Amino acid sequence: MTIEFDEHGFGTGARRIRWDELTAVGIRTTAEGPFREDVYWQFLLRDGAVELPGSAVDGAALDVLQRRLAGMDSLKVIAAMGRAEERVFRVWHIEESSGRWDDARFGARFAGLVARLGGSAAQAGDAFTRLRAAWSGKSRRYHDREHLAECLNELERARAEPALADTAELALWYHDAVYEPRAHDCEERSAALLLEDAAALGIPADRALAAARCVRATAHLAGPAASEPATDLVLDIDLSILGRDPLRFMEFEYAVAEEYADVPRVRYLLARGRFLAGLLASPSIFRTEHGRARFEASARANVAALLRSPRYRIHRWLGRAYRCLA
Repeated sequence: MTIEFDEHGFGTGARRIRWDELTAVGIRTTAEGPFREDVYWQFLLRDGAVELPGSAVDGAALDVLQRRLAGMDSLKVIAAMGRAEERVFRVWHIEESSGRWDDARFGARFAGLVARLGGSAAQAGDAFTRLRAAWSGKSRRYHDREHLAECLNELERARAEPALADTAELALWYHDAVYEPRAHDCEERSAALLLEDAAALGIPADRALAAARCVRATAHLAGPAASEPATDLVLDIDLSILGRDPLRFMEFEYAVAEEYADVPRVRYLLARGRFLAGLLASPSIFRTEHGRARFEASARANVAALLRSPRYRIHRWLGRAYRCLA
């Protein structure tokens, strides 16, 4: 069966999908190649989903996709085509692709934040350069500039009161500035970097200390964080990935596992499964009205589906075994 791609949409004569029906596009890869299909294009619709084998999306079809879907991430497409294991890449989203990382735009944004906080915007460039380098580390798979951009864009959607939003934004810029998966003090070191840069930029100490408290709270596993408006907002934005579209959620799942590639797989999945199950067991994953309204239902659906999947079979099996022995 031939799938036709044109300026109006794609499909066959019997079933056509218009471009304006799409909400997200991804690529799923498997380990079944090279003699079987191991690349699949996934199209999320407003009322369902369609998956096509990679062989159905040739160069001409890809040209149409790139023309019709502004902001498609070509680097992710290339990365997906080079994969030979299970992975998901979200390459386009109806809203979020327009907010992708851009050095000039985000550099200006950081300088504007520094000025609003009472610091020297003229000196913000050096701090931004250091932050950009930190968030661009080669070992990062999820905790990268895309995650930072998503967090900053989500802050805008939250429409928080300006002073609160500025404190939260400063925290978000630094919350994973130091990221070493096996280290237990990344949040503390990130907070220390924030305080050091804030002092150099002339940001008042009370504003910097408030933001640093938010950064420390993003450890998530260190017990319940004290509830403060800025902390609640930052934590919800940091966890908003749980409630994003299924393609981005699964991209996140695989990417975090890659960051912990040196941890034995069973050990990693057991620890990860306990963390995810703990989120489902909590009365509410999100703390703010914005977070609950925008992400609570979808986050619970995403996490529950993941824990039911074959990927977490070992977590479910050992969980039942522990209960039987208790």
